[in-house]
Amino acid sequence: MLIGAVAIAFIFLGLAAVYTAQLSARPATTGAVGDQGAEATEFNREARRNVRAIAVRVNHDRPYYSSRAALRDQIRAETNDYSGLLAETYASGRGASVNVSAGGGTATGTRITLYNDSTMTDGGNADWTVVDDSDVGWFVLNFNVTAMNPGDSFVIEVEDGTGADTTYTFSRNTTGRSVLTVDVVTETGALGVGTTCNPRGNRSLFDLTTGESFTSGCAVEPGLDALEGPYTVEFRDGDDAIGKFSIVTNDSAVDWGTANNLGPCPAPSAEPCNTYAAWDVGVTARYESGPLSYNNTQTVTVYEGA
Repeated sequence: MLIGAVAIAFIFLGLAAVYTAQLSARPATTGAVGDQGAEATEFNREARRNVRAIAVRVNHDRPYYSSRAALRDQIRAETNDYSGLLAETYASGRGASVNVSAGGGTATGTRITLYNDSTMTDGGNADWTVVDDSDVGWFVLNFNVTAMNPGDSFVIEVEDGTGADTTYTFSRNTTGRSVLTVDVVTETGALGVGTTCNPRGNRSLFDLTTGESFTSGCAVEPGLDALEGPYTVEFRDGDDAIGKFSIVTNDSAVDWGTANNLGPCPAPSAEPCNTYAAWDVGVTARYESGPLSYNNTQTVTVYEGA
């Protein structure tokens, strides 16, 4: 399942955060405040890292979200559960009172998703624009390799922010094995490095942002992270690819129907659609212990490279 790749993908994703912090100390010894200040700073790093992981998981936990509010409420609920467990740990282990909350400043992007196995068309066209001049934070392809015809090629063309094109060609090996071959040609000046990927079962999951596979040790260069955004992404011969995909961009819902001609989810079973995804999440971390009171409100960018 595509969703099953989310947990694996956490290790490939980084964190960008812009935050403001308030730190105050009641009268106490300098050493005690300094030690507790370091603990509070580490607590904040842990909190924003884990809320970010929660947001990634929530983004991909369901086939789609019916509204921004449904997505935001789910992030808040799961962050509250995490905060409760964290509070118990800090109270018993360090004698500190802590709290983490999220969702108040959530900026919503778009997840373009095909959540049922099908051809990677837009419902009718094999050649179509998937992303139009947008930042991309997540780009995972889940191929059902055994359902693809040997030798047929599915092409993804990416134009980066400099105007240079990088082309990824995916095809099932013609030898009869369910092996996925990926060829890469790029105008960026970098060397295009292709690969051959063995599936797990009949599936091959590929993260185009990093250029790495979740189901085998294969990788290509460059991945999208090595290219300069924003990106325009075209699918060519989408009827030669069978599987699912999920792409998260910084586009808002007002762009639906114009950026890629897709409607909102739910869609007919054989068509991709647009749904809501958290792009930035507002996080507040509070830490109190003895003389120290620390309160930090910050904005966490959910996906690296945006």
